[in-house]
Amino acid sequence: MKKSASFRPVSGTRRLLLSAVAAMALGTAFTPSAQAQSVDAVKASGVLKAGVQVAQVPWGFTDAQGQLTGFEVEFVRMVAKDLGVQPQIVPVTPANRTAALLTGQVDMLAAVMGIFPDRQKVVLFSRPYAVNENVVIAKAGPQMQGWEGLKGMRVGVPRGTPQDKALTDANLPDTKLMRFDDDAATVQALISGQVDAIGAAITQVGNLAQVAGPGKYESRLVLSRVYNGAAVRPGEREWADYLNDVIGRKIADGELSALYKKWIGNDLPADMPDTGEGDAPLPAIVTK
Repeated sequence: MKKSASFRPVSGTRRLLLSAVAAMALGTAFTPSAQAQSVDAVKASGVLKAGVQVAQVPWGFTDAQGQLTGFEVEFVRMVAKDLGVQPQIVPVTPANRTAALLTGQVDMLAAVMGIFPDRQKVVLFSRPYAVNENVVIAKAGPQMQGWEGLKGMRVGVPRGTPQDKALTDANLPDTKLMRFDDDAATVQALISGQVDAIGAAITQVGNLAQVAGPGKYESRLVLSRVYNGAAVRPGEREWADYLNDVIGRKIADGELSALYKKWIGNDLPADMPDTGEGDAPLPAIVTK
């Protein structure tokens, strides 16, 4: 019997909409810079102000040398270079990132922004430049052909996570699901051989490479996928179109794919959507 599921944000969406409405009101009353941004205006300013989460490894963080780095930090620098301006990274959090954009504190967000319908009502998204995937990680080998690839395996998951939910709902026969208290314990169980595979965020591939060596463990099966896009203010069609063009060119020439591989530890999917609007980029999950 086939069964399918999909993940939707379970918290924060109502709060996001309320804060966005408040931010728009504040922006209209007090922040002239919150008006629509143009590509020429950014070039004339000489600076691209981008909101980025800077305490979110590997998306944005401070390295051992005290330098700000990470996938989205380098993505912003890539866009700034294309514009011919200097990048200015403005730290944001999930709680304040939308308000920072709508009140004109930043020109764009590259802040681990998954493209969801509720968010599409508040901001304008570029085409996706990255994906957040929940996957099954195991020793390197061919991609698993659906859930059947897990038959006979011991699969570890962090308790209460989306990976736990997906694999529990699948109720796979001949597959032993083992729950651990956190990501670190789950990863250690894989390295030690206590389990044959784990359900984890795709970023754990890179973490495993640092501990066990590159190429030993791979994403073998995608459980769910959320696309990340750059966010701009509503109505900034020219700005969004420009970002779409940059992202499209950087995917085509391999530069963005190499950046994703460097930081996330996996290849960008070949079927990346070419829009951040409408229904195309909604999360997907494999079916049993």
